[in-house]
Amino acid sequence: MARQADIQYVQYPVDGTAARKMERPNQDHTAAPVYTRRRSERKVIAVDPVAICGIVLSVVMLIAMVAGLTEYRHSLQQTRQMGAYVQQLRQENANLQRTYQAGYDLEEIEQIALEAGMVPAENMERVRIDMRAPQEDETRMSFWDSLTDFLTGIFA
Repeated sequence: MARQADIQYVQYPVDGTAARKMERPNQDHTAAPVYTRRRSERKVIAVDPVAICGIVLSVVMLIAMVAGLTEYRHSLQQTRQMGAYVQQLRQENANLQRTYQAGYDLEEIEQIALEAGMVPAENMERVRIDMRAPQEDETRMSFWDSLTDFLTGIFA
């Protein structure tokens, strides 16, 4: 048979209760309470150096990102200014071309050129010159021939 556990009863010094009633110490209400200065307790927080390096690196990357963003905005503003300047130059160029073309009469210029001795293109004497270009040989050199030619050219 299995062995049964022994039952033991706890005997308290006072019958019927395990707790004692605490008595208040006599306090003198006329005397001022004495305060003692508490010693400040230091709280020590364990910090991982790898975590600190990660935080510092993330702050540096944030600063670099903000600096890059400001540089990008500045470059974008300059690009817009240059685009407006190019558009202004194109408009000015178109105006100048219209002024140039409207300011000259081509028939008047041709009349002045004829008086100065210009010969019209229809009256020019034409000369035809025939030339023959040399033809390349159709025969190709083999790899070994080109290699020996190359090597003799180097060591000649």
